[in-house]
Amino acid sequence: MESLALFSSRVAACEDIHIGAEGGISLSFPVFFVLICFVFLIGGIVGFCTGSRWQQQRNPYSGSYLQGARDFDRGKIGSDESTEGICDGEGGLLTRRCLISSSASNSNGHESIMIDNSNKKHLTPPAQDGPTHVLLGSLRLLSSLWNHKNGVSSTSKVVNYLSPQQMNDLLFSGSNSLSLDDHDCIFEVLMDSKDRLKNPSPRSSAVDVSAFAKSELLSTVGDDCNGNHNNKIKHNNNNTVVDTTNANKNPSSFLELLSLLQKYSVNTSHPYFFNQLFGSLDPIALAAEIVALSVNTSVYTYETAPVFTLLEREVMRMVGRLVFCTKEALEDGSHDEFEGEGLMIPGGSLANLTAMHAARHRWKVRNGFVKTNTEATVVIREAWMENENREEEKKFDDASMHGQQQDYNLLSEFDSNPLTNDASEEPALVAFVSSEAHYSFSKSARVLGIRDVDLIVIPTHADGSMDVSQLAKRIEELELELSHYDGCEATHRKQRRRRVPFFVACTAGSTVRGSFDDIASIVQVCCDYESRGNSSNPATYQRTIWVHVDGAWGGSAIFSSRPSLRSVTQMDAIRHADSFTFNPHKMLGAPQQTTAFIVRHRNALRNANAAGARYLFDPRKNGAEYDLGDLSYTCGRRTDAVKLWAMWKYYGREGLGARVDQKVDELQLFVRELRKRPSFALACKPWPFNVNFFYFPPRIRQILEARGIRTFCASEDEEETLDGNHFVQIPDDIAEDLANVSVNLKLRLHEAGEMIIPYQPLNNQKADCFRLVIAGKKKFDLNDICHVLDTMEKYGSDL
Repeated sequence: MESLALFSSRVAACEDIHIGAEGGISLSFPVFFVLICFVFLIGGIVGFCTGSRWQQQRNPYSGSYLQGARDFDRGKIGSDESTEGICDGEGGLLTRRCLISSSASNSNGHESIMIDNSNKKHLTPPAQDGPTHVLLGSLRLLSSLWNHKNGVSSTSKVVNYLSPQQMNDLLFSGSNSLSLDDHDCIFEVLMDSKDRLKNPSPRSSAVDVSAFAKSELLSTVGDDCNGNHNNKIKHNNNNTVVDTTNANKNPSSFLELLSLLQKYSVNTSHPYFFNQLFGSLDPIALAAEIVALSVNTSVYTYETAPVFTLLEREVMRMVGRLVFCTKEALEDGSHDEFEGEGLMIPGGSLANLTAMHAARHRWKVRNGFVKTNTEATVVIREAWMENENREEEKKFDDASMHGQQQDYNLLSEFDSNPLTNDASEEPALVAFVSSEAHYSFSKSARVLGIRDVDLIVIPTHADGSMDVSQLAKRIEELELELSHYDGCEATHRKQRRRRVPFFVACTAGSTVRGSFDDIASIVQVCCDYESRGNSSNPATYQRTIWVHVDGAWGGSAIFSSRPSLRSVTQMDAIRHADSFTFNPHKMLGAPQQTTAFIVRHRNALRNANAAGARYLFDPRKNGAEYDLGDLSYTCGRRTDAVKLWAMWKYYGREGLGARVDQKVDELQLFVRELRKRPSFALACKPWPFNVNFFYFPPRIRQILEARGIRTFCASEDEEETLDGNHFVQIPDDIAEDLANVSVNLKLRLHEAGEMIIPYQPLNNQKADCFRLVIAGKKKFDLNDICHVLDTMEKYGSDL
């Protein structure tokens, strides 16, 4: 929770709060190490908390770190790591004036750091204002969910389920707690909630919100419901005098409302949340996110975000080396530098859009339909120098919006069609994806103006991997189609349009099956196409197909050093592709959203995206050569790189790779246990990170047994003889019945708050099946496996 205290220290200092502390502290070594890293990294941010006695005399608020450290620790559940007072206001945070000593171990047997503040002066804090009180309390809500196992107690529920109507009644109906209607005030909201939830539904595991009315907090509201300020002194239930002259809403009551957001949200860090491809948070990445939030910056220019700009560049350099450099270069420690580009992008869908956009731009530049942005940049810089007195905030596209002429039209220079080809002859560009590819590619095609007919879906093998022979066949068909077009008369050409391949998407870990495409073979098919065209008929379009690898789910396997896993997941073949993306917020447990996108080509992103907004990107500014904003489609950019950097720096590649390998081992154990039970069977070949399976209630199991369909292994010896492809094919006449079982069992588990696990369609099965993945920083041992299977049997036996 030290990162929360860093956050609060910044807030408290801005609010002129000075807090002291006394007593000792025991910090676990990992958390203490992260704290040290952040102190060195963001020293300027917390500098006011790290001063000497002389600095304290100049700034009496430098000890504000301690308020958060004390408050957060009191809200912990199940933690033995006390953070009650790290340093007082006199010495600041982790400075030489803090007396630091090492103890043998804490209560968990881990190495500890002891900080003795017994001889420090205690400072009495002044009253906090409302917003600061709410902020510090919200951080306590965050820490209240954290303990040593997956960030949550395994005895708690995944969700306190309410039906949509019940949830709406709780949150928004009438004079309700979260309504934004002007006439609502906190006091009436809570009293109304008490009346409506006095007798909660039997299906609901809701907290009794009427407890709010019992709190002394309700007597401290200083405004009436018409917004009129009540300048009076009121007494709470303990006859304590409370000053209500502050015009703010009562902050403690507002914290109770915030607790509703947490109470009724799904706990995605729960051990039995399997619904999505994300899950338990990694504490190191979360700590980095908290500190980054306290800075509140945007990573588009160096002058605005110098630390995070350089961090992102460093992370992209290392990702580029990991993906595109050879195994030998990485192992011998050579300085084989990555020369491409990379960015942190808000989500895998936008990363796939970026890849398709960069591929299209590259094709058009190579074939003379668009100027390179290198040429456009020269125009922009000349405009800067010739128009220094121009209005600073004027954007170059204003004239095009209003149909007016500017003294220099950057849009026309930027999008000039064409250099060598007639824009009217520009062909329709064709993209290829597999039937298992993510649906974001179809959305990306629409955004880019690619027709539905020009997004060709390639069928897959039974295991979900792309049928590369079908890809080669469709590309050859387009070649033949193009040759026929060129042989047609001009009148017939007007009725048709050339169609040219430009993009192929490979999947590294599909959403449902977890399947991986044969990247090396796909790249070879594209290379064969390019070589045929460039040698036989160089006068036609320059053939170039961009191969993108969507590893949003399975791409974290790049950290693994296990040869068998790297072979199955095609990690060593990614270096032959043009671009690659993966989501550390999925398999590795970084906070949402954390997506890395990397391109092997130098300036590919800058050429495709740079707009040269004069008011923001100016080469005359300090550090302008490091600016990242013009590489991105978006303007404002979050500090997402710090989360991946923190995990990589703390755990190392080996540690992250071990986390990936552990998931593979745990799922293999799950498959072995599942095969021993007659109530379960695999629905398809299990890939390393996904297991799809059926649950059979007794009545359906009897039907299968009567037809001679056995769903389980009779002995351990038999189980060992089965390969990974052994799964049950469900007869068509009972597929719909079994699909209904899957749906109803999921609903029961959800409403009970026991587990959230999805049912999924498979293209080789007519019945929906369950999918199990282990996302985030989650341990899934034999006890968890038995609990999952036992719970499903318990809730589904009568279906």
